[in-house]
Amino acid sequence: MVLSLSPLNCSRPTMALRRLVGHYWASAGGANAVYPALPDGAVDLVIEILPSSFQSWLYGTTTVRTIFPLDSQARYIGIRFRPGCSRHFMRIAARELTDRHEPAQDVLRFPLAEFAERSAEGDWAVGLDDLLSRYLARQPLRANAIDRAVDLIESRRDSTRIREVAGHVGKSQRQFERDFLENVGISAKLFASIIRFRHAARLIRDGMPIAAVAADTGYADQSHLSHEFKRLAGVSPRRFPREAVDFLQDRV
Repeated sequence: MVLSLSPLNCSRPTMALRRLVGHYWASAGGANAVYPALPDGAVDLVIEILPSSFQSWLYGTTTVRTIFPLDSQARYIGIRFRPGCSRHFMRIAARELTDRHEPAQDVLRFPLAEFAERSAEGDWAVGLDDLLSRYLARQPLRANAIDRAVDLIESRRDSTRIREVAGHVGKSQRQFERDFLENVGISAKLFASIIRFRHAARLIRDGMPIAAVAADTGYADQSHLSHEFKRLAGVSPRRFPREAVDFLQDRV
């Protein structure tokens, strides 16, 4: 999911973790009563730290713009796993979390208690690096062709034929679609639509005319672009630049 929190700090993980983790983020809370989440095909681990309590959840990717409440007294820290890579850290499939969330202790493969104790003492991003690195030292990674498929779809952005992607990673289209849903949480077709939407959103926020964006990103026309923005962001392309939602993966 794509979060909008302010004030917000983002940090990249250590190089060894970047194939699995897009970025870490942290917010002091207080400035927002809620945060909106836009679809991005990713799973987030969200940690809420209060003076007298510590809670954490795994949030699956969303398929529509979703609003979540915040505690104004809390500090929030998060890990955005790269699409498909949450499988290394969860006991359930990504499809089981789509448009919902679960307490981290119920589905995460490692405890967060030690991080909770250390989070107030030093650099929170270093603490997350250490937490994940120590876990992965005990847990061998499971290779999956879906990682190559995600990379391919992300690189094409404006023209993706799912049948071609399936063939590229050596799977039948039917098997590919099952595996993609299992590991990413949404269909490959929807994921490709989200990647194209994100690309178009960046261009619009950079000031490119909407008609030009539609042509540049492979939409049939401006009406098609508008339909996708309303479906995925809940607003029109013209209104989108005035919304508070930022794409965190573009900040780091």
